[in-house]
Amino acid sequence: MGKNISKVNTTFQFCDGGSCQKEKGEIAIREARAYLRNKGLWDATHTIKTRCNGRCEDAPTWIVQPGNFWYKNLTPDKAVSILKSHLEEDQPVEKYLLYKEGWSALTSTNEKTIAPIAFTPKTDPDLGEALVARSFASDQHLYPLFQYLFQEPKPIAVQQHDNSIIEIISPHHVDYTDFYEVVITGKEVHLKLAIAGLPKDISEEIADRKVSVAEVIWLKKTTIFTKAIRLKNKKGKHLVTLWIREKDITTWKHILTIYLAMSPNDIRINHEV
Repeated sequence: MGKNISKVNTTFQFCDGGSCQKEKGEIAIREARAYLRNKGLWDATHTIKTRCNGRCEDAPTWIVQPGNFWYKNLTPDKAVSILKSHLEEDQPVEKYLLYKEGWSALTSTNEKTIAPIAFTPKTDPDLGEALVARSFASDQHLYPLFQYLFQEPKPIAVQQHDNSIIEIISPHHVDYTDFYEVVITGKEVHLKLAIAGLPKDISEEIADRKVSVAEVIWLKKTTIFTKAIRLKNKKGKHLVTLWIREKDITTWKHILTIYLAMSPNDIRINHEV
């Protein structure tokens, strides 16, 4: 029988992603759950293992609701004091917080900064003079991108491994119900690409179509199609290139803002090669 969540007042979201497991976050979770059981608080609380909370540098992390309180660097001792404070006093333990609503900054002592994506001038062996931005190859980025480009078709063209270029003029179905692969099917093309993380024992066939490199390309020359997203596997094999028409400003702005997190009015170009 499942928990009666109508009786739950407080929810503890325990991260058990890779970094938190490495930092022995599971030990703090065990202590927390044992405390709740022994104090008769199990029915009035709910605990969830969330996988990654997205703050690996502060591992182990918790989130407590209501209130959106984020905790960092959890230990078994901290765990019990946090439970007591929230459940007995309805207050967070401020000194252990990473963030709470109203704060303008995090209290992380191990903040990692990631350089923003920028275009770099290159002479591409296949395309000539171009600006190239190394972009995101994870399913969190590629799946929504494929939905945007294919479900309500944009004026793009698809160049596959045989170098034939096919313009997309009709809606395509984008299916990502498989563990690893997304399948795009319609009148014009059939694409099958692995975009999720793959286990070591995956078949060579699937590994061969795993997207490991994604590049946004902006050609220097003027043609009908001047911008593209090129996808390759880890061996550098070309999987597919999605071409964007020069006049298609709407799609280009979407690529810049949503996919590259870049303002169309402030395009970052790295001239130091």
